[in-house]
Amino acid sequence: MSQFCPAWIYSSVCALTAQRYLSESLGLEAFAGKYAKVLGEHYSDITEEMVLTTAEGYLRYLMEAEVEDASEILRAFAFHRISYDKNGAPRRIKRFFSSALDGLKSPEVNVKTLTREFKPFIYMFRTKPELAAPSGWTWKNVEDAEWLGDLPELDVSFMDGF
Repeated sequence: MSQFCPAWIYSSVCALTAQRYLSESLGLEAFAGKYAKVLGEHYSDITEEMVLTTAEGYLRYLMEAEVEDASEILRAFAFHRISYDKNGAPRRIKRFFSSALDGLKSPEVNVKTLTREFKPFIYMFRTKPELAAPSGWTWKNVEDAEWLGDLPELDVSFMDGF
């Protein structure tokens, strides 16, 4: 398997990792371990350390910004990464002969760059309330999401961090 993970999937999963850490009583390592394992089933370039580092970076930026609605910001960030491409056009996951979930031929994930991309989103979210994810939106609502739609409901235990 020499398929590389698309950056939009990676950053969405890292936001989910941080969001679940904030709302559940497990360590960040458990969530990072679980989601890295799932991504590893589809892509060859993702490690637990990468997911952990990016999720920690997101949480650090949220702490520096002293936000009260950190979970909502992470949810909105994942929504926008999943729903829209870099140009702002709606993302189509299923195409004629391929899927946006298919791996890439060259690596696109750069932990440092993708972590830094989150910081401006925090401040944009504060000034543009329309960036919030629609009420009732879940990963399951994403058309043709296949395995991606199941990620928020994955069972995670403290053993996933080992």
